Amino acid sequence: MIINKRKGSPWALLPLAVFLVVYLVTSIVLGDFYKMPVSVAFLISSIVAICMNKNESISNKAEIFCKGAGNVNIILMCVIFILAGAFAQVAKEMGAVDSTVNLGLSILPSNILIAGIFIIGCFISLSIGTSVGTIVALAPMAVGIAEKTGSPMGLALGAVVSGAMFGDNLSQ
Repeated sequence: MIINKRKGSPWALLPLAVFLVVYLVTSIVLGDFYKMPVSVAFLISSIVAICMNKNESISNKAEIFCKGAGNVNIILMCVIFILAGAFAQVAKEMGAVDSTVNLGLSILPSNILIAGIFIIGCFISLSIGTSVGTIVALAPMAVGIAEKTGSPMGLALGAVVSGAMFGDNLSQ
């Protein structure tokens, strides 16, 4: 009887090494281990791990990753949430949130802005099919509108969540 033993490769430890290097080096440079989120280092090392196998398609790699990490639907939802959060932060840093708020304030009267936020949330959620992505993308703008107009913050965020859930239910 012939038993084929497959030898492991030291390259399999590359994602772990990337995780440790990113986390430790960034934490040491910043001088504080709490300033570097572990989830960011994990995301970077996960991307390295997914990019390592060139024989599989990206969609197959993502499915294998999600199955290995847990329930496919839950992990995919977490990935969408992380990427939506990254999008919202990038949009805020490049000034897109402020410019969108100012555009909305110049077009709509302040007494119908909350209703406008709800309708925009409905359309975005209906278009992209995810309420979480809509909430993360639209919430910073709603906060900016509420701050500039003096509207209640809870009402603006409630309009975002309500519009996102409404559009998400219609898109299914």
